[in-house]
Amino acid sequence: MYKSLVSALFVLCATRLSAQAPYTEKQYGWTLDTDLVYGTAVNYLGLAESLTLDLYRPLNADTTRPLLVLAHGGSWLGGCKEDMAWLCEEMVARGYVVATVNYRKGWHKDDYVPNPINPDVFPGGNCLYAADSLEIIRAMYRGMQDVKGAIRWLKARVYGDSTCNHAVLVGGESAGAFLALAVGVLDRPEEKPAACYGLPDAPPPGSNLSNCYAYNCQQQTPALPAGALARPDLGPVDGALNLNGFDARVLGVISFYGGVPAEALAADWLQGPDTPAFYLYHQTCDGVVPFGYGVPMWVISAYCNLGFTPWHYNYPFIFGNGAIASYLAALPTPPVYQTDFLPCEPFNPNLALFECIRFNDNGSYHYPHNRPERAGKIAGFFSPMLAARLASPPCLVSTAGPAWQNGLRLAPNPFRQPPALYCEHPPSGAVRLQLFDHQGRLRWQQERPLHTGANRLDWAADLPPGMYYLQAMCREGMAVWKLVQL
Repeated sequence: MYKSLVSALFVLCATRLSAQAPYTEKQYGWTLDTDLVYGTAVNYLGLAESLTLDLYRPLNADTTRPLLVLAHGGSWLGGCKEDMAWLCEEMVARGYVVATVNYRKGWHKDDYVPNPINPDVFPGGNCLYAADSLEIIRAMYRGMQDVKGAIRWLKARVYGDSTCNHAVLVGGESAGAFLALAVGVLDRPEEKPAACYGLPDAPPPGSNLSNCYAYNCQQQTPALPAGALARPDLGPVDGALNLNGFDARVLGVISFYGGVPAEALAADWLQGPDTPAFYLYHQTCDGVVPFGYGVPMWVISAYCNLGFTPWHYNYPFIFGNGAIASYLAALPTPPVYQTDFLPCEPFNPNLALFECIRFNDNGSYHYPHNRPERAGKIAGFFSPMLAARLASPPCLVSTAGPAWQNGLRLAPNPFRQPPALYCEHPPSGAVRLQLFDHQGRLRWQQERPLHTGANRLDWAADLPPGMYYLQAMCREGMAVWKLVQL
């Protein structure tokens, strides 16, 4: 009897713990949509670029799911959205909708380098020489603006993707983690870095350097177009991409060996009532992004560059995840955060030859050790926060409804035959209309202009009874209505 009672209690407790920890168990297959265009923006050379993302969606029946947006690493020069596929697959199998994004890359190069790294020795090596430290911060800022634009684009797809736009996480590796941290905490106009205002023109790059950067996973080495060396003001901290009435706020940030510029802590980026939760992973002897305070790449640049000119001298000082954690711990009311720091022996400059071999053999300690374990820790950490958010609808939260929506009315509702949109002040251009069922499945879509008066909708009249959502998107913003089919 006692044994049976204990067993019953164990099952009951396990059931309750399971109920309290959603999105932690890998149990779903998924679909993958690749190269979805979420916007267009101008890069550091003044060239327009289409920005793309891959979208992973779990094969489950949830109508409100957490959203995770990821940014890859690559020194703001290279890398590819597919580099984050490992974490996408780990998290979509747990029930997340996950997007991995491409963003603008590249920065102006130094005007003279005596002996740059040969690309045959270090791929893209002669691209690594920045004109000055401001260029790195400007590259980070552009990438942050793009990721914020992707988040707003995804928040406008709540019903189509069955997500919840107040249960959103952002994350990344290395340079992508810098972007994720900036998305989460760089949210006030007064926090805009000084480097991101208008600056004097960049110098013409040295003739022995490559003007290279990655665009949609392909390396580019364009000739400099006219006016390419201009360094204009980079605009507001939210950018200008997909200003559709939704904000880019996130519930949490995942930082794999990332950091923030040195000015961030003095400017109070990490304080405020809306500061997100943080998961911070770093190996303590990381040779690319310092764990504490320092300059990125100083180990391999200063000591392991095979006799070529070091390239880290024009990089900015940063605070890595270790310094961020210390700063958060010292706050009177710190936000929720979890550290996942793996200790390792720091680089010893007095034994540089042997240390360079050790760091080379260990990937400069700049990688996610035991990826499944890291993904499990992320899922466990954020699970209770996501569960609380998802338990408090509505999941469609707009900071400011589009002005033209005030002149729209949908009738009849409930309906038996397709209703009409009555419009007092038609929006400019075509409007994309999409009808979703309560499981977020697209049932009908059409792109058309709206005119004053009744705009009859013409989806099939044999929809099964139930709840539906009609979404209208145009240049002015987005509107959503809940409908009931009788």
